[in-house]
Amino acid sequence: MVEAVDFRNSPCATIFPTMRATLTLSVILLALATYAQPYAIGSRNITYFDAARNRNVPCEIRYPGVSAGSNVDVASGEFPVLVMGHGFAMAVGAYANLWNYFVPKGYIMVLPTTEGGLLPAPNHGAFGQDLAFVATALQAANTDAASPFFGKVAPATALMGHSMGGGASFLGSANNSSIQTLVNFAAAETNPSAVAAAAQVVVPTLMFAGSNDCVTPIPAHQGPMYDALTTDCRAFVNITGGGHCYFANSNFNCDFGEFTCSPSPSISRSAQHGVINDFAGLWLDHFLKGVPGAYDAFSDSLSASVRVTGDITCGITTSIAEADAAPAVRLGPVPADQLLVVYGAESGMPVRVLDALGRESMQLQLLPADGVLNVGTLPPGIYRLLLGDGDAVVVRSFVVAR
Repeated sequence: MVEAVDFRNSPCATIFPTMRATLTLSVILLALATYAQPYAIGSRNITYFDAARNRNVPCEIRYPGVSAGSNVDVASGEFPVLVMGHGFAMAVGAYANLWNYFVPKGYIMVLPTTEGGLLPAPNHGAFGQDLAFVATALQAANTDAASPFFGKVAPATALMGHSMGGGASFLGSANNSSIQTLVNFAAAETNPSAVAAAAQVVVPTLMFAGSNDCVTPIPAHQGPMYDALTTDCRAFVNITGGGHCYFANSNFNCDFGEFTCSPSPSISRSAQHGVINDFAGLWLDHFLKGVPGAYDAFSDSLSASVRVTGDITCGITTSIAEADAAPAVRLGPVPADQLLVVYGAESGMPVRVLDALGRESMQLQLLPADGVLNVGTLPPGIYRLLLGDGDAVVVRSFVVAR
């Protein structure tokens, strides 16, 4: 097992002193690869229109850019989407800590600015619908030639949120199978109830809480939500000494509210950010990118870290690393639609396909002689292709998009 590591400084300087004897080479390579060649951060303001509700949803977007700055072109590649809901009376700029970490790693972060005022009181239900709608809008942008995100959006999306936005992320995720995962921070109970909505969430869910959160204490907020979850995969990360507002950068409205109650956070804001980055980074790398070893590193870290206490219930088996025993084996096209071609594989090799949860989605007796697999029955998402059996398994990741 390995304790989660704070990677904000030099990767080599922080990884190796905290390694345990059982840390695998695949996890080391994962950590190093995560921080190789970070993307510059581009920014845009775009308002999406939800015709079904006759509602404009203005958003601030941070994305991997060809350079840093406003309205720059999106970098080459396809990137997963993180839709982030803000806290009560908090400007989205408070979450620069999140986009400064995740965008350089190759994620698009979208922050709707709706329901941001003190009066009238925010409409939690509408905000939850905004989060779900924006997730759909970004996926649609991938096939819209007029969008700056045309051809740049991977078929992988997470709904996220902090405090009020955390509760709203449950509302937006209820019975929502078009997203791949839900991640939230110090989620607050909402009206309509986030606790009730949690029972309808169908995707893997990661919840963060702070043990010293006096604004939305765990027994009244995140605890009931986590208990209500019925999804096959859920995890809870309780940051020891963590506070409510320390999930974001300093914000007057949030900080003032936390100042009036107790207990106060007993760790630094930067230390709490480090925990968020380490754990959420591994979780999202697994569920949105299919990075080998990410889930195992998350699970081991949750068990071993002295910075958190937690719980995890997921029927996931992902211990098989991407193999280099057959470097000539590659898959195409990227992404795939109906057909997936396996180049360089020997005819007659057994084939298995696993989804992001490690569940078997397809099994073929033999690889066809022409190396073509029909993946038209698979829903859009990230999959892993296992060729061969025993100790000779070759693993490759692929994406299905339509």
